[in-house]
Order: sequence, then structure tokens, then C-alpha cells
Amino acid sequence: MPTGLVSVAGTDLREDDLRLLRRVGVDVRGVERRDGRTLRWSGSYGDDFARSDVRNTDLGVVAGWEPRIPESFRDARRVVLANTDPRAQREALDQLTPVVVVLDTMEEWISGGRGLDQLIARATVLSVNARELAMIAGHDDVARAAAAILDRGTRAVIVKYGAAGATLHTSVATMTVPAYPATVVDPTGAGDALAGAFVGRLAELGGLDAVMLRDALAHGVAAASATLESFGVDALARADRRELERRAAWIIRSGTGQGPSLYEER
Repeated sequence: MPTGLVSVAGTDLREDDLRLLRRVGVDVRGVERRDGRTLRWSGSYGDDFARSDVRNTDLGVVAGWEPRIPESFRDARRVVLANTDPRAQREALDQLTPVVVVLDTMEEWISGGRGLDQLIARATVLSVNARELAMIAGHDDVARAAAAILDRGTRAVIVKYGAAGATLHTSVATMTVPAYPATVVDPTGAGDALAGAFVGRLAELGGLDAVMLRDALAHGVAAASATLESFGVDALARADRRELERRAAWIIRSGTGQGPSLYEER
């Protein structure tokens, strides 16, 4: 599946990092290099790794960044708006006409009043944890909060629970998948992996019905499970397609008892 990356990085980004992305087929022409430091943050995770407490965020070169979508990317039909300033997410989306938009965010942007509500209305899927969902919707009850987001026009809401798996809420159903049993080293980036694998799987399946959403969520959770098995991206880079499909099939069987993934049925 052709994949393009739009981002900004400082002079501290290593060429080896970009080489890794190119090796797996990611088009990095949208990665802008600027003088300064790449975004950094510090924080801690709870015992279950489902909750993170951010102590400090140093935006570095992200501050004031205006995304420029390469012309060759502008016909992208599916987009992940990864966790960054909603202003930058909005500017990126304004340059595109996708059919599926997956939106990720975090507490800093939710509490900052930076136009996130308008973005949610344009998103197909919102991907957050339970605490972030409660902050956005103003309700601690997950079902009620998800319904409030769906009322804004979003087609689905993914709620991430770390070791307890994830749920996906639509206007007609709620789907639950378990986490894949993995040895947690560092969960940083697991949510990004989930969103990316989720939308990539939807692109393969070509639709948004309930079976496809469940299958895509299982693939997202499978990718997340690989991400957290090492610091950085080492474990995810080692996980090949066959391994991720095996994990996704296990997740679907364990979560629903409804048989294998669509990949296995082909």
C-alpha cells in the first residue's frame, strides 16, 4: 500500500531514520527539515501502561510549522492526522480531499482550545484513550461520550485501553477487541501504530462496514502490540506482515469467536 509521510524534523534527525522508512516503502518527500530540535516530550506511564502523564513537551521545530503537502500526495484517499497541533492538522487536511480521515490528539491540544472541535466534525474516525475522550465530550461514561462525538458527524470512535485492548463505537454498534499478549518495554508510539495500521487495513479492504472495521481494528491493535515490545521502533521494524497477520487473527478469534480475519479468508 503506497504510503507518504508529511512531517517536520530538526537537524538531529539521522539519515538512518529516513533510510529505514524508505526501505519499507514509505515516501518521505513530505518530511521537511528545519534548523533546531525535533519535538521531545517527557512523562511517565501508570502500572497498566494505559495512562500517561506528560511532564513536559518541547515542540522544537513543530512550533509554527505549516504543513506543505507534496503534489504527488494530494490525491490520497485515506489520511491519518497524527497527534500534533490541531492548527497544523487542519492546514494539512485543507490541502487534501480524502474519503477517510483518522484523527489522533492528546490532552495538551484538547485543553488548549485550538480548534479541535472543527477537526472532529471533519474526521471519519477519532482515536483516543478514555481520559482524552472524556475531556473532549465532557462525560466520563465512555458510551455516552462516544455517542456525543458521533453526533458531531464522526463515523466511528476508537477508545484505547492499553492492556485491556480497544473498543470501536459507531452509531449502531460497539466492537471490542483484546490486547495481544506482549512483553511491554515502552508503549510510546503504540497509538500511532494502531491508527496507521487501522487505516492501512481499511484501504486494503476498501470499505467501512462493521466486519471491515473490526478487522482493521484488530490489525491496528496487532501493530500496537509490536511497537511496545522495544524502545523506539526496533520491534515494529522487525515485525513482518506475516507476524502482524498472525497477531490480528489471534485478536479477532479471542475477542469475538467469529472466525479468522478477512485476510485469512481470502
